[in-house]
Amino acid sequence: MNKKHLTVNGVDLAYLDEGEGDPVILLHGFPDSSHLWRHQIPALVDGGFRAIVPDLRGFGDSGKPQEVEAYTMQTIVNDVVALSQRLGVQRAHVVGHDWGAAIAWMYAFLLPRRVDHLVALSVGHPGVFTAPSIEQRAASWYMLFYQFPGVSEELLRRNGWRLFKEIIGREGDHDRYVRDLARPGALTAALNWYRANRSPAAELAGSRPFPPVYAPTLGIWSTRDKDLLEEGMTGSGRFVKGPWRYERVEGAGHYIPVDAPEQLNKLLLGFLGSERPAEPERRPRRRL
Repeated sequence: MNKKHLTVNGVDLAYLDEGEGDPVILLHGFPDSSHLWRHQIPALVDGGFRAIVPDLRGFGDSGKPQEVEAYTMQTIVNDVVALSQRLGVQRAHVVGHDWGAAIAWMYAFLLPRRVDHLVALSVGHPGVFTAPSIEQRAASWYMLFYQFPGVSEELLRRNGWRLFKEIIGREGDHDRYVRDLARPGALTAALNWYRANRSPAAELAGSRPFPPVYAPTLGIWSTRDKDLLEEGMTGSGRFVKGPWRYERVEGAGHYIPVDAPEQLNKLLLGFLGSERPAEPERRPRRRL
């Protein structure tokens, strides 16, 4: 699979575009790239879908602006919109993991007509995180640590990336992460996702009510996820006005696409292949 490149929304985005049929946009999180979805892309293509898989800004082979403000959620949603428009896609299934799930949720409630089905892995609806439990706050301690420009980078790199390796553990593509983040500007770009969206200022700005999600939505959480608790996903159903489904993957860690690829592929193919309920017919307004 060869990556292509497009400049959209002021940044160069690398992406994969494989297969034909109904489009599925796959969005990765931290500290991944399109490589996260390597087991899902062939399964989706064989299932008759078109897989569009970007390296989101700051990751992989895409551009890496160094300014914090370049990584707001709205900016990244606009990247996805611009990329899909350039590729001739007006409506797609959207699948996201980690930060990619947060982007997918926002994409779905801001642009409901552009989303067919929504699948969120690991990270629940942002409305759940406006009042997280003490347990979830403790599990997310690293988000506060990432808020200190320069200091975070120095400590994460020190002694052969020892602290970073302790935080990530042996999960996901842990060996690949260090190689990717060692690229010029890559670590700061990746941490800026947290600085732009999980700082105290961003928390206050994001405290307003969220619009509901109308697309059929599948939430997936794994039992060995040490960073995100189940409450974040199970509580997401109250923000979904369309059909809501929750699946619990036993024995997998945070990186579900890598830890449980066959189970995830089965869930995706079954859910994305289901028919979307017809939207209610809009009655013309009566003139007074």
